[in-house]
Amino acid sequence: MENSLSWADFEKVEMLTGTIIAVDAFPEARKPAYKLTIDFGSKGVKRSSAQLTRLYNPDDLLGKQVVAVVNFPPKQIATFKSECLVLGAVGPDGEVTLLQTERKTENGSRIA
Repeated sequence: MENSLSWADFEKVEMLTGTIIAVDAFPEARKPAYKLTIDFGSKGVKRSSAQLTRLYNPDDLLGKQVVAVVNFPPKQIATFKSECLVLGAVGPDGEVTLLQTERKTENGSRIA
């Protein structure tokens, strides 16, 4: 397989569960997106820009538990600093379906 990772490489990726506690419009983004504020429990609160506008409205997202990578360096997106990457499956037309756990977990739970 091309671009194979070692187990040690995979262990460096910190994927955690968190709950979306705020959703704001992001009109400055090049592609339609929301500004999300996510509570990762004892790991803190982080913000993320997420292109979820095709399948989700803000009310759908508020209180939803998501999976995110939290140990990337912050990324400047237009006027916003994104601190984590919310994970989702990208459909053929670019729509993003969020990855979630089967059951609610404690915020900050590590994905393994």
